[in-house]
Amino acid sequence: MIFFYHIITLVIFFFCLPFLPVVWMCSAKRRANLLQRLGLFTRLPKKEANTRRIWVHALSVGEVNSSLPLLNALKKKYPAHDIVFTASTKTGFERALDLMPPGRADSPVATLGYFPFDIWFSVRRVVSRISPDMVCLVETDLWPGFLSVMHHRRIPVVLVNARLSPRSLKGYRCMGPLSDLFFSKLSCVMAQTRQDALGFEQLGVAGNRIEVTGNIKFDQPCPKLSREDISALVRDLGFYTGDRIMIAGSTHPGEEPMVVRAFIQARQIDPALKLVIAPRDPGRCKALLRELPLAGFRVACYLDPLESKQGADIMLLNTIGILAKAYVLCIFAFVGGSLVARGGHNLLEPAMFGKPVFFGPHMTDFCDMARLFVQGKGGIQVEDENALAVELKKMLDNPEYCRRIGLNARQIFKDNTGALNACLSRMEAFLD
Repeated sequence: MIFFYHIITLVIFFFCLPFLPVVWMCSAKRRANLLQRLGLFTRLPKKEANTRRIWVHALSVGEVNSSLPLLNALKKKYPAHDIVFTASTKTGFERALDLMPPGRADSPVATLGYFPFDIWFSVRRVVSRISPDMVCLVETDLWPGFLSVMHHRRIPVVLVNARLSPRSLKGYRCMGPLSDLFFSKLSCVMAQTRQDALGFEQLGVAGNRIEVTGNIKFDQPCPKLSREDISALVRDLGFYTGDRIMIAGSTHPGEEPMVVRAFIQARQIDPALKLVIAPRDPGRCKALLRELPLAGFRVACYLDPLESKQGADIMLLNTIGILAKAYVLCIFAFVGGSLVARGGHNLLEPAMFGKPVFFGPHMTDFCDMARLFVQGKGGIQVEDENALAVELKKMLDNPEYCRRIGLNARQIFKDNTGALNACLSRMEAFLD
C-alpha cells in the first residue's frame, strides 16, 4: 500500500512542477520554505561521525511553543546529543528561531530547519542529512511517506502530547484501512488523555505502544517579566500604566467582529477599557482595519511608530512572539478559534498569569482542557458574542469575582504538571 502512496505523491508532484516557479515568485510564504521542504538547500549540516541526534518536529506556532519545555528537558538529560528541530510553516520556523536560535548559549537546539514535503525523494534527502537516532513528533503532523522511510531505516518515531479530536478520529476512521499508513509505523504514542489513547487504539495502534502521559503544555514555565519588562511592554503597545486591557488571542476570520462588538458593550461599564487583538495569522491585520466595526475608536498596529500608537483604544498585533508575554497586562482574556468552528486554542498562556479565560463553544481540539477550566472555575465558556459581552460586563462590575476566577485559572495550570517527566521516562527505551 505504501508503494502506491509513494507513486501517487510523485505523480502529484510532477503534475504541480510547472506551477512551482509561479508559486515561488507570487507567495512570500511559500518562497521562504519551498526549496527547503523539497529537500533542496536545506542548510542542515550532515551528522558527524560518533555523534547522536534527536530530531524534534512541530507543525506550526502552537506546537513550537509547547515543544520548548520538552527540548530543554531533552538537552538537560542528553547533553551529548545534538537536537535538530524542524517546523512545517514559515510562522512556526520564525517562532522557533526567536525562541531557540542555534548558537545561543541557552538554546537547546543545535540546528533548525524545515520538515520535508511527504515526497519520497524530499524525505530521503532530509533524513539522510539529519540521520537521527530518534524522531519526536509533537502533537500532530503525521505523514505516511516519512513514517515509512523511518521504519525502513529502523529509526524510532514517537508521538508526544498526542491528541485526537472527535473530528480527527472520525476522519481517520472514514479512511478505513488507509488510516494504517499514518499510525502503524509509530514506535510509541504518548497521549494527553485516556480518551485520546482510546482513539489511537481504535485506529489500530497496539495498546503496549500507547501511554497516557498528560499534556506537556502544563509544564511550560511562566515567562518571568520584571517591572521594567512590563513597563516596556506597556509602552511598546502604546498604552499607559494602569490601563485596563482585554486581550483576544489567536482569533480567526469571522471572530474578530464578534469580539469587537462584545468589547463595545463591555465599555458601557468601563469606557476606558482597551482591546488587544492578536489574529492567528498576523498578516490579516491590514484586512481587519477595513472589516471591523471600528468607528469612533483609535486603532493602531503593534509595528506602527510609537507616536502613532499612544492612546489607542484597539491594538492589532501584526507580529508573532508578543502575545504570550502580553497576557500579563490584561485583566481577562478571550482565546480564539472557539466562537467560530476552528477547534479552539491553548488556554494556558493567560491562565499561567492568573487571568480569567473566556472561550467559545467550538473547543473540539482542546475539549479536555476546556472541561478542566470550566469545572475548576478558571475559565468561562460562552455561546456567542452576546454571552461574551454579558460575562465581560460581569467581570468589570465585580473585580473580586474577576480576581477569583483568575486565581482558579492559575491553580489549574499548577495542578496539572508532570507530563514532561512521564514522556522522558518513556523515551529512555529509545535513547539509552
